[in-house]
Amino acid sequence: MLNILTGLPKNKNNDNDICKKFANSIGCKIILGSSTMKMYCRELNIQPDIKIISATKSPRYFINGIDIASEGVITLNECYKLLSGKNSDNTSAIEVVKLIKKEYEINFIVGTADNGQHLFYKQNNLLPRTEIIKKIIDLLKGKEITTEFI
Repeated sequence: MLNILTGLPKNKNNDNDICKKFANSIGCKIILGSSTMKMYCRELNIQPDIKIISATKSPRYFINGIDIASEGVITLNECYKLLSGKNSDNTSAIEVVKLIKKEYEINFIVGTADNGQHLFYKQNNLLPRTEIIKKIIDLLKGKEITTEFI
């Protein structure tokens, strides 16, 4: 089982319940999104180890109990490129896609809060979180997918 948490819940009152549920989920755990990582660590009182390798690479977050944690929308768009057969040098996306290809059951928990980055996404030809998740899921035929938009 692969569990992917990305994005903040629309209702901030749900932060703690969502983080506890995710922490207690069975299988591999991935957090994609800086704000998502901050919420998770804040709600569960965890201190992350943040590594920024270079200005052109996505930051990596090392969190006890989490297999991969990185930036969100850029990484998800790069995952889509890789799953579509294109190349990417985004190391986080490469690692996430390896796990997506390996696992049969994938659980997406997708926050729907507005992060105000629409202009940035448009300027950089990036699809917003909910749209890119739907496109990724369309490519995952033959897998058991559950998706919870929160």
